[in-house]
Amino acid sequence: MKSLHRRLTWLYTITTGMILTMALAGFFMLRIRETRQAQLDSFYILWNSLSSRLSSDTAISHSFLAQVEVDSQSIIHIEENGTPLIFSGSWTPATERQILIERAKKQANAQGISTSTAPVSSSSLASTLLTIDGENQDQYYAMVLVLSHKNGVRSLCLVSCLPPILKTLKKTLFVLFGLDLAGILCLLFFSWNFVEWSLRPVEESRRKQAEFIAAASHELRSPLAVLRSGCAAVLAAPTQKETLLKTMDSECARMSRLIDDMLFLASADAKTWDIRLVQTDMDTLLIETYEAFLPACSDKQIALRLELPKEPLPLALADPERIRQILFILLDNALSYTPANKEIRIHASLNSDFHPRTLASAQYLALQVIDQGCGIPDDVKDHVFDRFYRADKARSGKTHFGLGLSIAKELAKLHKGTITITDNPGGGSCFSLTLPL
Repeated sequence: MKSLHRRLTWLYTITTGMILTMALAGFFMLRIRETRQAQLDSFYILWNSLSSRLSSDTAISHSFLAQVEVDSQSIIHIEENGTPLIFSGSWTPATERQILIERAKKQANAQGISTSTAPVSSSSLASTLLTIDGENQDQYYAMVLVLSHKNGVRSLCLVSCLPPILKTLKKTLFVLFGLDLAGILCLLFFSWNFVEWSLRPVEESRRKQAEFIAAASHELRSPLAVLRSGCAAVLAAPTQKETLLKTMDSECARMSRLIDDMLFLASADAKTWDIRLVQTDMDTLLIETYEAFLPACSDKQIALRLELPKEPLPLALADPERIRQILFILLDNALSYTPANKEIRIHASLNSDFHPRTLASAQYLALQVIDQGCGIPDDVKDHVFDRFYRADKARSGKTHFGLGLSIAKELAKLHKGTITITDNPGGGSCFSLTLPL
């Protein structure tokens, strides 16, 4: 279980961590696209501004060009009739300025645009967006414009630096990395606790299964030991075989009852057990149950009382044999723990519950078996319906296997009812079976 706990924790952490990382990586890629688009938009805004000023024959001062170059990290190269404007530039790129200008002209020339030749079919001619690689892994956007002028031809070559995207988004990258790391650590903590909580029922089931197998083995070992010793005794003393065979037959019947009980519980666990629901006269069933147990109570000098309401109980949709089996289990349990000169009561009543959601009352039948035995401590009440549970940890008794109350609980569930246990104010215990009508 510990190994499974660790493996599932790592599985959940890795899978959810990968999803988180992919989501943050997607967000970072989106930020790269947005940043590139913002850089491109800024380049076009600068290009439109410069080309408009150049076309309108507006005077362009050196100070203006210097300020624009510094602010936009760009190279502005203007020529008139092939002669460059006397402006050395105010910003130094990673690659030599003249090299970048020549590369931009070369790409523009490949598109049929020459800075020394006026356009033929129109007054101006501009290149498409150019991408230039520098000599130090630096990149640039560039465009070239050529327009006709009264004195000949003017040209504009704009080269704008593209800062490295990781440098531009360095802060964003660190924030996303921190969020990813913190998220994975939180996922690890959450997965560890979530897996522990998820495996708790599995561990509990495994523990109960181990206890069930150990208890069943213990219970089956006793009758098998008697059968083996009986066989040996019959072979050794044939004259006493009648008595020994009776003992062996009794042990076989006892083992058969245990196996039947175990098979019933297995069927209940597998949800394959069916009950036959019919309209049942509960008054008659309770009277028959009372009469069946009256001789056993008389033999132990225990008084048995049946308390029915004055009005006849309504018919209940139930399996009469299974309801009788539940009552037999409860009465047999009460008979085993009630001393002589005490009493056991079977009490029946009709009750109702009001449901605020549906604004309706639901009737149910309450059947109680009340004894005056030794009672059940509060810390034991939660375990009396566990399989093979008995207060006698040595399990020396042969009349009970510790499965009766478990079977009664499963039968009550099949009838959509419940069994609860409370203390009897006069001493002893009160087992209550509720059946919806």
